[in-house]
Amino acid sequence: MAVLHARRCGWLSAQQLGTVLLERARAGGARVLRGRADAIEAGRGRVQRVHVGGEAVACERLVIAAGPGTRNVARMLGVELPIDLEPHLKVAFRDTLGAVPRDAPFLVWSDPQRLPWDDAERAELRVAGLGELADGTLRHGPHGRPEGGGDSVVMLWSYGDAAGPVSCDRPDPRTSEIVLRGWSAMLPALRPYFARLPRPRIDGGYYARTPENRPLIGPLPVEGAYVVGALSGFGIMAACGAADLAARHILGEELPPYAEAFLFGRYADPAYRARLPEMVTGQL
Repeated sequence: MAVLHARRCGWLSAQQLGTVLLERARAGGARVLRGRADAIEAGRGRVQRVHVGGEAVACERLVIAAGPGTRNVARMLGVELPIDLEPHLKVAFRDTLGAVPRDAPFLVWSDPQRLPWDDAERAELRVAGLGELADGTLRHGPHGRPEGGGDSVVMLWSYGDAAGPVSCDRPDPRTSEIVLRGWSAMLPALRPYFARLPRPRIDGGYYARTPENRPLIGPLPVEGAYVVGALSGFGIMAACGAADLAARHILGEELPPYAEAFLFGRYADPAYRARLPEMVTGQL
C-alpha cells in the first residue's frame, strides 16, 4: 500500500467565491438578468440575440458557461458538443462516534475494492439481483472530509453501475450505505455505523465531461459564440483560469501555449479523434 500526501492544499466555499465574483462584476457595470435562455438568434453565421424569459437581449458576444446545461444551450446554435454528464451524489451525516478526525485532510481512496458486507447481506443482495454489488470489484475513488466546526462529514463516491443507474434527481436508497462502506476502507472506525446507519443528507450534481476529460474553452463555429464548459470535477479550481482564457479569446489578446488544447476545434482533427480511446482522463 502507498499513501500520497499532497501538501499546501485545502478547500474553499464555491458559494462564497461566486458571490465575490458576482459583486465585482456588478461593481464593474455588469447587469445581471435572471432567467432561462429560451433561444439564441444567429444570423449570417454570427450571434445576434439571446431570448431570456421573454426578453430579447442583443449581443455580439455570447459565452456559454451553463455547467451541465452547456450541451443543450450549444444546440440552440446548431453546435453539438461532445459532453457527457456523470452524476455525483454527496452524502453528509453527523459523525457522532468521532470516526473522522476533525483535523483530517481531504481523503481519497484510489484502489478498487469489494464492499464489506456480511454473508447474510451478500445473500440478500444476490436475491435482489445485485450480485455485482455484493461480490464484484467496484471502481476506485471514495473521497470526503470533515465539514464545518461541528461533527458533520461529507462523503462522495461515484461507484459506477453495480447498483444500477445513479440519479441526482432520484437517489438510490442504498447510496448512503454504499458510500459509507466504501469510505470505511480508509477509515475502519466507520464500521460501527453499519449496524445502525446515521441519518444522511443527500444532494449532488453532475460532472460535465468530454471523452478525454479536457475542458472546452474558446470560440465555437458560430461567430461571436464561445464556450467555457466540461470542467468535470475540477470546475471550482479551474474556473477563474478558464474565464481568463476565454476573455483572452474574446479580446483578441495573446494566448498561452496551452490554449489550443482546450479548443472545440480539436475534434475536427482525425488523428486527435483516433487517440481519444487511449488518452488518460486523470479522473479521480
